[in-house]
Amino acid sequence: MKMGFRYNVEKDQPQPAPEKKSVVPSGPAPSACRSMLIIHQGALGDFILALPALEILRQSFPPARIVFMGYPRILELIENRFYGQEILSIDQKGMASFFVRDGSLDPPLCGFFKNFDLIVVFGKNGEGNLIKNLQRATPGQVLHVNPFPRWDERIHLADHLLKELSRYKFPTPAGGVPRLHLKDSDRDWGRSYWEAKGVTPEERTGLIILHPGSGSRKKLWPPERFLDLMRILRKRSPSRWVVILGPAEGPEIRKVFEAEGAEALILVKGLPLIQLASVMEGARLCVGNDSGISHLAAALGIPTVAIFGPTDPKVWAPRGREVAVVYRKIHCSPCPQERFFLCQNLECLKGVSVEDVLEGIGRLGLGLRSEERR
Repeated sequence: MKMGFRYNVEKDQPQPAPEKKSVVPSGPAPSACRSMLIIHQGALGDFILALPALEILRQSFPPARIVFMGYPRILELIENRFYGQEILSIDQKGMASFFVRDGSLDPPLCGFFKNFDLIVVFGKNGEGNLIKNLQRATPGQVLHVNPFPRWDERIHLADHLLKELSRYKFPTPAGGVPRLHLKDSDRDWGRSYWEAKGVTPEERTGLIILHPGSGSRKKLWPPERFLDLMRILRKRSPSRWVVILGPAEGPEIRKVFEAEGAEALILVKGLPLIQLASVMEGARLCVGNDSGISHLAAALGIPTVAIFGPTDPKVWAPRGREVAVVYRKIHCSPCPQERFFLCQNLECLKGVSVEDVLEGIGRLGLGLRSEERR
């Protein structure tokens, strides 16, 4: 995650930027873009739904060196894995100066930004301080991509981001599906992990993953229902069961699943995301809430059931080869942001039954539903 470009601090003080050279598709050939910086500060699910747009950027400039700036714990999923060669933290020293209006910009970072022919910023304000300060610092182009659609637009986030790129004449086919590209070394790590757990390669292809957490407590299906689901399906399949517990899962959720014991299920806790992806890949099924892990599963090609409550699946549903969304729409669905934080009842989420989730699993055609109503 080192800055791989050389610069001279004294020469790289902010100067009036020269005339910008266009390197987007409506301008010169893609070879004119030798280096690109992409700034994305979104959460895990937001970033994964941006992958189709990032794939367009990668394919539009095949020779370019692409660097990402954001949150390294998320960006490690794509470091030297198709989308880009290097990742940097948005929280590094000096970066705060680029969010201040008409202030003095950090000279080393000015020198760093100056090396890029194209900078793409996923940010809410196209006229904001970051965009303007980047334009001060670099002679290259700076493109703004609004990271979220309007609430009343109700367009899927992946399609919205492709639509944003189309404003700059990028070729953007509709219906983009996020894809993660693991390396052989990632898969070797995953194999070693499961061998240490005593899981055979045959058992691994039958793993059923549960993720009972989410970044918001208001997106949590009751953890006891995950257990009820597991107990029903255990009678139908000899699959091994995996429960993913991350930093967002509080002690009350951990306690529910830890009480089941190691013989009933395998708890996966505290893994970095790239290692978690290596462990998850190849599983038979993943069932989770509206969460980044559900998006991760779908992007890995795992058949995925995502349980939605107050948020709008039309905008936020995971995308993948095999995804089923379970959603109990009520009179106030979907929930606008201001009401989301005030709502105390969550009838939409509480109304999702185990039978509803079983029906969602049945839609995936995995052969796990044949006897469930005996």
